[in-house]
Amino acid sequence: MINIANLLRWEWFKLQRRWIPWILLALLLLFSQISVWGSFFSYRSLESTGGEIPLPSEAGSEGPFGARSEGRIPTVAVNDLLAGDFSRLPPDMSPEVIAGLVAQAQQQATQQQAQLQRLYDDFAMPGSIPNALGTAQTFGLILLAILTASVIGTEYGLGTLRSVLVRGTGRWPYLAVKFLTLAVTAAVALLLVLGVTALSSLIATTLAGSPPGDWASPSWADAGVALGKACFSFIPYLALTGFMTVLVRSSAAGMAIGLGYYFAEQIVVQLFSNFFDWFSTVADYLLMQNISAWAGGFSFGAGGGGGPGTLHSFLVLAVYTVAFGIAAFWLFQRRDIAGASGG
Repeated sequence: MINIANLLRWEWFKLQRRWIPWILLALLLLFSQISVWGSFFSYRSLESTGGEIPLPSEAGSEGPFGARSEGRIPTVAVNDLLAGDFSRLPPDMSPEVIAGLVAQAQQQATQQQAQLQRLYDDFAMPGSIPNALGTAQTFGLILLAILTASVIGTEYGLGTLRSVLVRGTGRWPYLAVKFLTLAVTAAVALLLVLGVTALSSLIATTLAGSPPGDWASPSWADAGVALGKACFSFIPYLALTGFMTVLVRSSAAGMAIGLGYYFAEQIVVQLFSNFFDWFSTVADYLLMQNISAWAGGFSFGAGGGGGPGTLHSFLVLAVYTVAFGIAAFWLFQRRDIAGASGG
């Protein structure tokens, strides 16, 4: 245990002094705020306009912003119609058409409050936490694959792995510390996402002013569950990329395989599920489908039928983690360590 603790401290020391973890962390923090600020600006737009109603094509050649541009449908704000401000409508529009637009505006206004509350939930604490973590989890898998391949494969490429092991560092502790360092790094990154999200939410809610109507704060328990699920969803993909990097003994190749699988599985599932009904059952046992289902996210390759359930996803991901972990340690223990691979 003392040996592992020393190795962990040294691995953490090396990781802090490399550029790639900080670059990936900055990207993760930026990506995680897309949904928060996207919801904020959508909220402000809906609050100021009440939504937009497209003008009928027979309303004339002039739209609310001048000539009707090709391929663009002009719109009018709901709040303007409800306020009786028709100055932005084409001057030749008939009263019947205007009355129809006002009726649409009144119908849309009845739904506006619920839409405002949903958008406010997405950027106000604690609802902003699951929102930001969902985005961070989606992009974080890609960034984690890059970091994992880099951390595990660099010493293969430089040829320093043999000298490290010759000094008395056991193979099992060496690889265990690599995986542990990456897992801790991923958890710390998600905690930093929480901190940045809290700051963003404070700024956004201050700019937004009072919450809409009878808005009620979401449960903090949902935020805690989202954090736990995001952390666990990283582990099987970390195991996959780590195993592939040990298998090919190259950071570049391990990175390519890790990133390629992320997209390839989802594309294959999308294609085969459209042609073969039985493939949806197969998809329920694939890695990315279960990561997406476990985290509560959306996978563009998901097949029909709603996808696997939470317990099913947890068990499948646990099996993948154990299988890839055992395979990586077995291969690392038995294989001879060659010189620098250059990749």
